[in-house]
Amino acid sequence: MPSTLRARLSAALLAATTVTVLAAGCAVGPDTGPDIVRGDNPGGDTTEAPKLPDLTVPEHDLNWRSCGDKTDRAYDVGVPDGITVQCATYDVPLDSDSDSDETIRIGAMRASTASTPKQAPPLVLTSGTDLPSSRTLLALADGDGKAVLDRNPVVAVDFRGTGIGATVDCLTAAQRTVIASNAAGRGRDVKARATEVGTAARAGADLCTETLSPNQLAYSIDAAANDLEALRDRWGVDRLGLIGVGDGSSIALRYAAAHPDQVGRLVLDSPVGYNIPARESAAARARGVQKSLTAFAQRCANTGCALGSNAAGTLNRVITAGAADDLDGLSDKQVLAAVTTAIALDDMSPAGLKKLGAAIADAGRGDTAPLRSYVSDAEALRGTDGRLVGRCNDLRGRPGLQELPGLVDDWSDDAAMTAVTTALDLADCDGWGSTDAPAAPESLAVNPLVLVGANDPFNGSAVVDQLTQTLSAAKASPTAVTWDGLGFSVLAHSDCAAGVLGEYLGAEPMKAPTARSCPA
Repeated sequence: MPSTLRARLSAALLAATTVTVLAAGCAVGPDTGPDIVRGDNPGGDTTEAPKLPDLTVPEHDLNWRSCGDKTDRAYDVGVPDGITVQCATYDVPLDSDSDSDETIRIGAMRASTASTPKQAPPLVLTSGTDLPSSRTLLALADGDGKAVLDRNPVVAVDFRGTGIGATVDCLTAAQRTVIASNAAGRGRDVKARATEVGTAARAGADLCTETLSPNQLAYSIDAAANDLEALRDRWGVDRLGLIGVGDGSSIALRYAAAHPDQVGRLVLDSPVGYNIPARESAAARARGVQKSLTAFAQRCANTGCALGSNAAGTLNRVITAGAADDLDGLSDKQVLAAVTTAIALDDMSPAGLKKLGAAIADAGRGDTAPLRSYVSDAEALRGTDGRLVGRCNDLRGRPGLQELPGLVDDWSDDAAMTAVTTALDLADCDGWGSTDAPAAPESLAVNPLVLVGANDPFNGSAVVDQLTQTLSAAKASPTAVTWDGLGFSVLAHSDCAAGVLGEYLGAEPMKAPTARSCPA
């Protein structure tokens, strides 16, 4: 692996884990080497400044309609002040490799401001199965990074079967309950819980296969990349400017592999490792989410929140009570989903920290009502059948149920709050088939912009070695930006990152330095 590439992303992660919070603006790290420019003009006149591919306005657009009422119904979130949100759907082949004319409806959402130029090309956002992309866009529109929208409209494309398009409904209520709680219960150890979750998962896999057959595997990273290409073709543009957030980074990279000449910009925001075996990616997630929870607890304690000076210890006790069915019916998995979703999307100012901290502390004292509200929000976003189908279809190298207790033992020292839930989440997909591994890009038409969140509450930030393998093989020379705040999507939460994106969208390749940091 080229040392310059490893140095850039390693410097990014080092900055993410040992950041000195800056007072304002963007700070820059040392330049680890010259950018390697790859675009439409390899070779040629060396005296001419290199240019990046143009992004253009769609010749034929979708049938956009105002949809503030839809955001209220779907996500219980209103349209942020000063933002125009419109929704549309478009139909794509359910299986592009078959002769069937069966289609599926994909949901899309567009956000802009009064300042967005009418002829500005749209950027395309996907957050895969981490969150509906449309919900991630609403977070961007309501966050510190919303200045992006003053320059370009952003169009979110939901992962098929989720969000505001056609959704999937294939599990029974009983199966959802077991999976949502990871079969928590008094006296149940990891082995017993894994057995019960696996039983529900296998029954659910059979039912979903029957419901979706013969297209049960047509909900995947590969299919999601095809949906982006269908949008590009419908728009009649040569290239897409892609923003892949979290799991959506894999969709963006898969698109770049399948359509290298159709990528105009490539932003990997809070990325995950590309096509990494389940055991390895879960281990990194357990450690990374533990770090996010620890950062939340420290910052909550610093505000004087109800969790007290040992906020991490209090949070851990509430999680442990959920595992033992001693939290008025809330499980450890539900507590973690509630807290991490709140960190991802909610206000993490001192007031927001205190509100979430109070809900957790109240639950520890027997009043679970405030925390239940957070649980409901999390399950509505992350507990859908479509999300489970997509996640399981792309989960390869899954360890057997009998291996899960050993993984918990291996991970517990570094991930006391997350080891059990992360391991048992692998049992959610027991009995499911999986798609073929998606091909990685052999080269990239543009160097990517990588935004690393030090406290990503969904996937963690331990992505350097995993991501560098893919980018190194594609001979990429990324610019890496780190952010030490709390939240999912650096771009959504950082006006500094939005400024760097503005530079990246220019006509010329980004200048040094290639390792930068943004303040929390």
